[in-house]
Amino acid sequence: MLCELRTGLLSPKNFYELYIMVADEMRHLEQYFHDEMGRGRRMVELYELVQHAGNIVPRLFLLITVGSVYIRSKEAPARDILKDLVEMCRGVQQPMRGLFLRNYLLQCARDKLPDVGSEYGNETIDGIDFLMHNFAEMNKLWVRMQHQVGVRVRVRGCQNERNRERERERRREREKEKERHNER
Repeated sequence: MLCELRTGLLSPKNFYELYIMVADEMRHLEQYFHDEMGRGRRMVELYELVQHAGNIVPRLFLLITVGSVYIRSKEAPARDILKDLVEMCRGVQQPMRGLFLRNYLLQCARDKLPDVGSEYGNETIDGIDFLMHNFAEMNKLWVRMQHQVGVRVRVRGCQNERNRERERERRREREKEKERHNER
């Protein structure tokens, strides 16, 4: 199912529906990884293992899921894992996929941000840095997506204008043909 997220053929609505199904399945996978951690499996090994997945989008969804459990394991500082994940997400350049990926990152990290009194670190600035960096990247993707839509709308607008002009020309030709026919 993760590989389906690679497609560029889905509308945003259909992609969202697919994303919701994938996110639901990833919660089950996250629970499995958490159970593996309880059996003594080191999350750093799993974190490195999923980085060998072949395609970038499925790899990053897996990496975020494992990263979430890795943070809970406290084998490494949450700050370092979150920074790594937010940087790795830059590998997805297609705006819609990138926005959904970054949203998934936020959903997985929301209860694991470093903050005063948090079990994942006491530096509030680390959590803020993560959020601001992710937000800035999401804004870039959003602007790029809006630009692409604008280009498509302009192209369609030009095509529609050409089609309207052709239709006007055809009407003129038909009217001239009628006038010639009436003159006879």
